Amino acid sequence: MVFKRAIYIVAARRTPFGTYGGKLKDYSATHLQELANRAALKQANLSPEAIDNVVVGNVMQSSSDAAYISRHAALRAGVPIHVPALTVNRLCGSGFQSIISGGQEIELGNSTVVLCGGAESMSQAPYAVRNIRFGTKLGQDLKLEDTLWQGLTDEYAKTPMGITGNLLR
Repeated sequence: MVFKRAIYIVAARRTPFGTYGGKLKDYSATHLQELANRAALKQANLSPEAIDNVVVGNVMQSSSDAAYISRHAALRAGVPIHVPALTVNRLCGSGFQSIISGGQEIELGNSTVVLCGGAESMSQAPYAVRNIRFGTKLGQDLKLEDTLWQGLTDEYAKTPMGITGNLLR
């Protein structure tokens, strides 16, 4: 079966890039995505009520408001509560995957207008202490884990994503 549904990108706005620990360090990825959502809707001259679906790419849920970034950023931008939202993680390709998944929604006839995006805030990645939820033993050497480094390092290949990206280009 061949589908012939036309798919168009009618607006494109992006979250800003900043330096690690720089001027954007206090903005969560959800807030940045909300701003991008609002700007894209304005550029396209679309009402939030016109959105049928939302797909957002996010690698690391680095803040307390990022557990469902696609939904929360959409709601904050005025998208109605009944509109479904999906957060996707394909590491560095998460934002691109949101566009692919949005296009698939349209191609399959499930949606007409899909709001797609991707946002991160690496500056807000927390440190963690593993295996202490149920207490610790006296004298136990607790280790802080940098969730940014751990979350962006492939456990199988033992290689950080940035180095992987350079090897693949």
